Amino acid sequence: MLGKNRQQGPVPTDAETAEFMRHLAETFVEATREDGYAFDWDPAYIYHLDNYLSEFAAQNPPPDITHSVIMSAGAYLGEMIVRNSSFVWVYHEAENAAAISNPEGIIGFPHNKVAKRVHQGNEHELEAFFKYVVTGEVPHGTTVRTMKPSWWQRLRSRA
Repeated sequence: MLGKNRQQGPVPTDAETAEFMRHLAETFVEATREDGYAFDWDPAYIYHLDNYLSEFAAQNPPPDITHSVIMSAGAYLGEMIVRNSSFVWVYHEAENAAAISNPEGIIGFPHNKVAKRVHQGNEHELEAFFKYVVTGEVPHGTTVRTMKPSWWQRLRSRA
C-alpha cells in the first residue's frame, strides 16, 4: 500500500508504483461506470471528475470511504496526466506517497489535489489543474500560485 499509513517494509520501485496506480485508476473507471458515471481515458472526460467529487462530498461519506475515493480518484487524475504528458509515476520516499514527475524534476501529488477538492471544494478545480499540468498554460479564469521551498528565500537574501 502506498501513502502515509503504509506499513514499514521495502520501498516500492517507480515501476511498482506506476503499475499499482494504473491498476487503481482502471478500477476507479470501472467502479464509477457501474454507478452511471462516464469516465474514460480521453482528456475531454476529465471535467467529469470535478462533478463526481462534488456529488460525492455532498453526501458526507464516512472517512474510510472518503479515503478510498481520494486514493482511486487521485490515481485516475495522475494516470490521465501520465497518459497525456511527459510525467511518469514515481514513489516519493520523503512523502511516503505516489507522485508524478516530469523530466525537468517537477513533482506533483494528484492524490493531495483530489483531497483538497473533496475537503475544500471548487477552488481546487481538477480540470484546470489537469490542463495546466499537461499544457503549461493557465486556463482562462484561473490563477496559478508558484510555491517555492523555504530555502529559496534564504538563498535569495544572501545574494
